Amino acid sequence: MNGQETAGTGAEAPAPTTAPTPVSPALPDGLAATFAASLAVLLAGLVALFHATAGGTAYTTETLRRSEVARAPLPVPDFRVVDAQGREQPLRELLAADGRVWIVDFVYTRCATLCLSLGTVFQQLQAQVLAQGLQDRVGLLSISFDPEHDRPPALATYARRMGMQPEAWQLVSLAEPADRRRLLDSFGIMVVPAPLGEFEHNAALHLVTAEGELVRILGLDEGVRALRLAQAWAEPVPAVQAVQAPPSPRAP
Repeated sequence: MNGQETAGTGAEAPAPTTAPTPVSPALPDGLAATFAASLAVLLAGLVALFHATAGGTAYTTETLRRSEVARAPLPVPDFRVVDAQGREQPLRELLAADGRVWIVDFVYTRCATLCLSLGTVFQQLQAQVLAQGLQDRVGLLSISFDPEHDRPPALATYARRMGMQPEAWQLVSLAEPADRRRLLDSFGIMVVPAPLGEFEHNAALHLVTAEGELVRILGLDEGVRALRLAQAWAEPVPAVQAVQAPPSPRAP
């Protein structure tokens, strides 16, 4: 027995050793407090961004404006407007006159850039409205935000230049220049003075019901969709459905 024990290496095998676990140095109290405060600020910022972008769905002011209107239509404030013939009337009276749904844009008649693009879009929409016989249900309305310059003679010149057919496309300006700021704010239009007396402004297609509610805002490249939506809002709602629930468009 003893002989077998001494026949090996002649020495007992060393016991296995365990490497020490490295210990991370503790952050100094001041640095830890700074890190915690920075993390809290970051989290607060993310929460604010989430709410400011409608749950992360809108990352520009324009997108946010459109999504807010789609969720909750906005009433259009009343202003007195004047047309190319010098006739004045409240805007809401114009909107409600014949029960049409309106596609509205904002222009100024001296514009040589963006307003021309808007004019082209409206020219195409006018052709579609007339070709489909929709002028009794869908109207086009251009509103000038430059009332100091866009008085009836300027409106008449612009209407001729754009080839407006009054049964489909109407043009008005504010009767009172003091109402301009409130009008722009109500539709979310941003206007910045530019050289040579011009303006820089955002542009879109605004769907407004005969009841004076802004219900959709669409891009200039969405003319076909704007016309489809306007038709949907203009369709009469069956009496039973009208009693059960408020009307809603059958949007695509």
